[in-house]
Amino acid sequence: MRIVRIILILFILNLNFVYPKESLIDNPIDLTERVNCTLDEFCQKYISDIDIEKFIKQEIENDYVVVSLDECIEVAFKNNFNIEINEHDFQSYKYEYQNALSKFLPLLNTTSYISDYSGQILVGGVLRDTFHETALSVNITAQHDLTQGGRQIFEAKAKKYFSKNKKHELNFSKTKVIYLTTRYYYEMLLAKLNIEIYLRNLIERNAQLALAQNLKNSGFGTQFDVIRSLNESAQAKTQLLNALNEFRLSQSRLANLMGIDVKTALMPFEKDIKPLNLIDENQDLEVFIKEAKEFREDLMAYKDLINYEKQIRNVYLTDFVPKPLISYQQQFQGTLNHSINPNYIVTAFMTWEPGENLIWGTITKLKMQKEKIRVRILEFQNKLREIEQQIIDARSTSIFNKKQVAINEKRLEYSKESIKLAMLRFNNGKGILLDVIQAQSEATQARVNYVSSIIKYNISQVELLYDTGRINTETIIKNYKP
Repeated sequence: MRIVRIILILFILNLNFVYPKESLIDNPIDLTERVNCTLDEFCQKYISDIDIEKFIKQEIENDYVVVSLDECIEVAFKNNFNIEINEHDFQSYKYEYQNALSKFLPLLNTTSYISDYSGQILVGGVLRDTFHETALSVNITAQHDLTQGGRQIFEAKAKKYFSKNKKHELNFSKTKVIYLTTRYYYEMLLAKLNIEIYLRNLIERNAQLALAQNLKNSGFGTQFDVIRSLNESAQAKTQLLNALNEFRLSQSRLANLMGIDVKTALMPFEKDIKPLNLIDENQDLEVFIKEAKEFREDLMAYKDLINYEKQIRNVYLTDFVPKPLISYQQQFQGTLNHSINPNYIVTAFMTWEPGENLIWGTITKLKMQKEKIRVRILEFQNKLREIEQQIIDARSTSIFNKKQVAINEKRLEYSKESIKLAMLRFNNGKGILLDVIQAQSEATQARVNYVSSIIKYNISQVELLYDTGRINTETIIKNYKP
């Protein structure tokens, strides 16, 4: 009986099977040729010939650009819109700070006039003589308000802190772009690898379906095997379509972040994935939190924002301070025919108002600013708590993802061995087709879980670097081996 079954299987696999050719998803393998081999050899023949890039191009109908992670980060740094916006924002406030410094310089102005006089002099009703004179006057004035009672000093300090705040925001936007570019790249790579896994799975499912149908037609199979194979084939198509869709979404997501045409179809050049070793996730939690407080650019930005609000409070306090002003004027007057003589005037002023709107206006402004300072401090504390939570999450996720990689690697080995045993039992007449179907389903899921766990681990490593403020291009590229 066993020999008869093996002969029948070989006979069935030599039959002609015709599939429609509208899409590679509907017809991922050419079953029209004659294949004289066992089921596992048959599947392996077509799986080994997979050109995943060609398949993706045909299904998505778009030419692609092959890229690596380091290239994506480099392009993102040059073209990312958030970086460019923050760069111009920083430059704007840097010039505003420089403008505040210019207030310490004195005000200078000059006025002059020239008048031409000619005619006769009338003395006692009698014209006595003629004259012609040109009168000149040059007036140079220098004025300094002596920092307006300290107001200009505090305003300049406020602008300085706000400029530093914008610089830290710019630097933080760069670190965020590194993190997101790396994350999106690995998510796109995961989608690509899943496409290959699900395409292999669909090839196996179609081969099993063809076998189940012909076993049934020959009287050695059941309708249950056919229905189960049809369901598995349909599920394989759905999984493959989902993977293709996720890949296209990841392409546009990464392209948008990189600041290039969002229609650009990017293709990661890797055909496999390995775990990264960017940071030791087993370090003490307090070490990570301490590093975040020291290196996180967004926390530095909040500190500068608090100092900015404090300087604005000091500006309001100067409402109570007398405002001195000193003025120096040098004047040259005379005529061309006689002489031009200099004279000068030095003037000192002092004004004092007891606060704005009878003190009450200034007091309310100070109270308002006090509340703003409290808000900024609370925002800083809340941000710090969020970062601590993110560090805890990323550290825990990295630790558990690393363990899952090891477990899924073992699971993958077990699933491969399970397929071999199921195929061996089936080919020797001791097993049924359902055993093979289940073993291959488990193997497909094991491959998906293994690849996914590596990607998740790599992303958690990058996220931990980002959360502690230690992420930079050099660290990512150094540990990235294209």
